[in-house]
Formats: sequence, C-alpha cells, structure tokens
Amino acid sequence: MFWRSKSYNVLPALSVRGPELRRSMRLVTAAWMMGIIWMFAVSGSRLNLFGRMLGFNDFHFGLMTALTFLATFAQLAATILVERSGLKKNQFLFCGLVSRFLWIVIAAIPLIFPLPSPWAIWSMLTLVLLSAMMLSMATPAWHTWMGDLIPRRIRGRYFATRNAFTLLVKIPVVVFLGLLLDQITNPNPSGIGDPIITAAMQPTLLWVICGIFFAAGLLGMGDIALFFRIREVVGTTPDKPREPAVDIRVKPRQNSSIVAMAGHSLRYLQAVIAQLLIDPLRDPVFRRYVAYSATITFAASVSGQYFWRTLLENYKFGQLGSDVLFVVMGPLASLMSLRMTGRLLDKWGRRPVLLFGTSIIIFTTLPYFFATRHTPAPQFVIEWCNSIVSTVAGLWGRGDIVWFTDSSPVGAWLVMLIALIGGGVGWTAIMLSQNNIILSFADGKGRSKYVAAHAVWISMGGVVGGLVGGLTAYYTRDLQTNPIVFGPVDAAGNYTMFLWNNWHVTFVLSFLSRIVALCLLINMTDPGSRPARDMLRNARHVLPNIFGALTFPIRSLGRSKRNED
Repeated sequence: MFWRSKSYNVLPALSVRGPELRRSMRLVTAAWMMGIIWMFAVSGSRLNLFGRMLGFNDFHFGLMTALTFLATFAQLAATILVERSGLKKNQFLFCGLVSRFLWIVIAAIPLIFPLPSPWAIWSMLTLVLLSAMMLSMATPAWHTWMGDLIPRRIRGRYFATRNAFTLLVKIPVVVFLGLLLDQITNPNPSGIGDPIITAAMQPTLLWVICGIFFAAGLLGMGDIALFFRIREVVGTTPDKPREPAVDIRVKPRQNSSIVAMAGHSLRYLQAVIAQLLIDPLRDPVFRRYVAYSATITFAASVSGQYFWRTLLENYKFGQLGSDVLFVVMGPLASLMSLRMTGRLLDKWGRRPVLLFGTSIIIFTTLPYFFATRHTPAPQFVIEWCNSIVSTVAGLWGRGDIVWFTDSSPVGAWLVMLIALIGGGVGWTAIMLSQNNIILSFADGKGRSKYVAAHAVWISMGGVVGGLVGGLTAYYTRDLQTNPIVFGPVDAAGNYTMFLWNNWHVTFVLSFLSRIVALCLLINMTDPGSRPARDMLRNARHVLPNIFGALTFPIRSLGRSKRNED
C-alpha cells in the first residue's frame, strides 16, 4: 500500500489542538462547501436529463441506482486497509480524487461516443460504478480520520455549523442551475407538447450539462485537495500500538504457482466474508436491525429515480421547481426538525423514534397518487407568487413578467410540497436513529467490523431495490402510453385527480416495503429505549414539540424583532 509509506513521510500527530485544530476545522468546512456543489451538480435532474440523452430507458435508471449501492462492497476492502495500517489520510486523498475525477471523464462521453448508443449508456454506468466504488473506499477513512481529529465534546455543534454553512452555498446553486437549464431547454418544435429530450433536439442543454459535470468534478477534487493541509492523526504510540478490530489470517500458500495463488486468494476472500459479514449477524439484535435497514433502503431505491421523472415529465415542474422541492424544501424541513428529533431520541430512545419516522414516510408516497399537472391551486397563491416575481424583475425593468398562469402545475407542486416536508422530517428521524444505533455497535468490541457489515448488508437492499424498480418500470412501460386514469374531469377534458403509469407501480412497491419495515420494528430489541406506546400516550407533549421545532426559526425572528423594538 503505497500511501502507507507516504503517510510516514510526514509524522502523524497523536492529537491536534489549539489554533491548528481551529484551522483544520475551517478547512474541513470550506472543503465541503465545494463538495456539496459537486454532490448536487452530479445528481438529481441533471443526471436524469443526461441519462435520457445518452439513451437510458427505465431499466437503465434502476440499474444505475443498484450499481451505486453495489459499490458499497468496496468498504470491506477499505476497512481492512484502515485497520491494518491505522492510517487514513492518503487512502482518503487517493480514492477521493479518483472518484471526483471520473465525473470529468463522464462529461467527455458525448465527445467519444455517438448519442444515443449502447456504448454511451454502458460507459456511463461503468464510470458511475467506478466512481461510487472509489468513494466507498474513501468514506471509512474519512470518518475514522474525522473521529480522531475533532474532539467529541464539540463534534455535534461543529457538524451542525458545517451543515448550516453548506446549506447557504447549496440553495443559490440550486436556484441558478434550475433557472439555467429551464432557459436553455428548447421547446417542442411543433409548439405543442413537452420538450423532446434527445441529444439531437437539445444540443445546448447537453453541452451545458457536460460543462456542469466538468466544473463539478474540478470542485470535487478541490474539496479533497484541501485535506492535504490537514494533519494525519493516529492516537497511539509505539509503546501502545493500536489493536485492530479486523485481523484476517489465512494459511500461507505453499508455492508461487497460479493454482496456489488462486487458492490463497479464495481462502482470503472466504475469511473476509466470514469475519466481516457473517460474524456480526450472529448478534440477534444486529440481525434484526439490519433486516429493517435493508428493507427501508429497498423502499427508497425501488422508486428513487422515478420520483424525479414524475416531477419532471408528468407534472412538468421543470428543473427549478423539481430541484427546489427535493434539494431545498426537503433539507429545510430536515434542518428544522433536527432539534425536535434530538429531544425525542434523548427522552424516548431509538426504537420509538424509528417507529415515528417510518410511520411518516409511509404516507409521503401517497401524494404521488393524488396529483396531476392539472390539480387546481388556490388563485391567491398564483397571484402572490406573480407579485413577488414582478417586484423582483421590476428592479431590472421587467416588471411585466408573469411567472405562473392558470395552467401552471402550482396545485401539484403544493401537493408534492406536503410529501417532501413529511419526507424531510421522517427520513431525518430514521437516519439519526440509525446513526445512534450503529454507533452503539461500533463502540463495542467489533468497532469498524459492524460499521462495514451494516453498510454492505443494507446496500444489498439498495441493489435489489434498484434492479426490481428498473425491471418493473421497464416491463410495465405500456402504462406510459395507456395510463390508468379516472377521477373528476375539468372543462378542458383533463383528469384533475388520478393518472397512474408504470412509475406508480414502483411507488406501490415502495409503499408496501415501508409497511414491512414498520412491522420489523415491532418488538425489536433496543436496550435503553422506552416503550413506544408511552410516547403515543404522551402525544400531547410530543405534538407541541414537533410544532415548536418546525416554527422555531420563525419564532426566533419574532423574538429578535421584539428585542430590537
């Protein structure tokens, strides 16, 4: 491992304190302010549009989701490397830089292959898999490094502040890219119908997305490069070496023949699977928790890409409207519910909060069944939005702009807003509870072994979910042209309630698997947690906490105003 010798060229620190610690934390924050742009720019609607212009069908989108989860298996190798050497910095730097650089290569696909073509499709899928694998190799090293670098007593406050700074960067980028892509998308040549998303019909859009991927790759590499200036931390001394949590030992090979080398490799792989994946499952508590996590991951991945496609293609929200829902409103709801979720975790424990969050996300799939682009919206909402836009545009002499008309899908957007706000609260409760549970396993004897096993087993849910979702959407694709439609009809003959296609079939699978995940939580052992029924009996105390947490920023502004008066 060449980065082992490179790490010892600069002596690792036993700890970092004082001005150097503050400088290091500022660098970590500044790095992620670039990294969050990379993460947003290479996902969401841009990835969806790029895939469609390469020639993706519904199965390819599901396969791409599965491949990103399959890449998590690389964490097994990453865990072994970290545990054997105790060193993290150069493993993170090398793997992280390669992962981000591959998105620059993805941006060059239209220069190499004709579009659409199978060569372009499979090159994209291969590069996405390689990038995700290298990112999985970097992730355990980064978590272990930051755990050694940042003192436990300030860890929570630091990461909360870091997330707040990155949110300030992400929101303007979301709005800018959404407006940009909406403006450069060519309308349908016939003047009727939706834009045709192909490389031939949207050349400007194609090259702008390639430019976004290229710039995102550079910013992502800049994120990793800032860590060159941060010290490696190894909290041991030669007199007290670090005891590895993973120690793979196999019988040495007898000779250097190909057969002996193959047999040795097979025995090593068998030992890795037995120690890292099978041994943790002997713990019944861990086994039950992994079953829940894999099921909820399946629920998220089986329909993940098709939520985006529904917003873009069925509801016609455009890039800006879809990005604001998924990348702004959802995270804002998550941010505002953090305080409430933390209090619930401290008071009731992890299992009741998991039940609370899972119950919420079961119902966040339902709005996708009860909205179409013709869902009516309150007129005052349209007028209020138009007045704000015209006021802002008037500063540049364009006060006559009308942003929304009666035919704009404002009603559907408001319905989806309910789903995204509920999803932000529910998924936050789930992820915080999951993090607390896996930390409890990681603090024990198994340490990183449980972390790696958890990541791999739940990723299996993502792999199966992506494949099942892709195959389901592909083999029910006739529903795209002959959807299930019923409900009230307006004067123009548009169905204002129900219009279900093949993507809604994956939503049904997601809905049912969320119910299964909720059932797995019943009677799940979780030491330290109080009975969930007690939390329900005290709902009169929980509900004010929920409302108070969601309105805390507004109430804070009000208090500040009164103090100024």
